[in-house]
Amino acid sequence: MATYGAVLRRSAAVVERARAHARSTRKALARFARPQSFAAPPDAEAAAVRAVRNLASFRLYYTLLLWVLLLASLFPRRRAAMLFLMAASKVALFYGALVKAFPTSALLRRVIDRRLVVALALAVILIELALTRALPQLLLAVGIGLPIILLHAVFRARDDLLEDGDEKAAAVGVAGELDSVLEKKEDLELGSQ
Repeated sequence: MATYGAVLRRSAAVVERARAHARSTRKALARFARPQSFAAPPDAEAAAVRAVRNLASFRLYYTLLLWVLLLASLFPRRRAAMLFLMAASKVALFYGALVKAFPTSALLRRVIDRRLVVALALAVILIELALTRALPQLLLAVGIGLPIILLHAVFRARDDLLEDGDEKAAAVGVAGELDSVLEKKEDLELGSQ
């Protein structure tokens, strides 16, 4: 009988972790969909600065968007190219997992540079797409994804938004703390719904 209690406690912990994950996902989606996160930049220089900052901070998500669009365009007729693309992405993910697992490794950080791995993976993917005659699908995916990415990079303005009361706090140097408190308050309000 003691085993049943342990199994029930373990399953209750699993259910609680699943609930916590669902709550955090709901909060993240609600945070992403806030209309105040997007605004037109005041001038061209602000748009360029915002685009560069967003491209740097969202580069993984932009890459995933292009990858999904390329896979979707390859699916109906170019299954061999799709399998090669997935194999190349698995190798790149394996390298990322190695870097994450061994963050102090001199071999992974200095000898095998991240930019070198990305360039090699990109070259292999482009060569295999050319060999399987799937370059039109690549151009289609880039043609659809690039405008979406650029629009998001230019109009995503979460860090740029400061209200009149917040400008005084920013001058004092407390804006980061104030933003985190306001964000936690919004999370609590979203969690109670």
